[in-house]
Amino acid sequence: MLSLENTIIEWVVNTFEWLGYPGIFIFMIMEPTVLPFPGEIILTLAGWLLVKSTFGLIIVSALASTGTLIGCSVEYYLSNKYGISLIDKFGKYVFISSYDIQKSEKYFIKYGSMFVILTRLIPLFPKPITSIIAGIYKMNIYKFIIITFIASFPSNLLYIYVGTKLGTNYEKISEYINPVRTPLLIGLGLIILFYFTFKFYKIRIRS
Repeated sequence: MLSLENTIIEWVVNTFEWLGYPGIFIFMIMEPTVLPFPGEIILTLAGWLLVKSTFGLIIVSALASTGTLIGCSVEYYLSNKYGISLIDKFGKYVFISSYDIQKSEKYFIKYGSMFVILTRLIPLFPKPITSIIAGIYKMNIYKFIIITFIASFPSNLLYIYVGTKLGTNYEKISEYINPVRTPLLIGLGLIILFYFTFKFYKIRIRS
């Protein structure tokens, strides 16, 4: 493992040992814009170091998802207020360019809420892109908050749970995640499809 990776992991481990549960909350607030490494690393380490029971798994997952929500909401607010000019000025600091936004915005325009849900579940997909596009196109803030939390929770829980099983072998996370990610996405997709189908027929009945 590279020395930089060792340094990052040691820093995260020391922070968890110092702060405990609040550490995962703070890390996940910072993760969308500040931290120079994927949140999956943090979540896996949190599972290894912080979770000692099923109740602990739920608590840590909820804290992580709340932190994710706050971090993403800050991005939403700033992009909603300042638009694409925010990316032109500061995008380089979070490794996001106007081109990245333009590539993704057509999918947001076409799929809306489903785009937000699915991109929260895709490993290593840059969280700022989703939040920024939602802000620029002024997605309803309450819908954004609900969708972001609901989509983040199962993904965060999965990584944290895997971390409890891997322990010090957390670098093998992809071997455990890949077999279950596709069924998870399919299941979530069916739930989303059922929701929108139900909503569509409900509107038709009213009209």
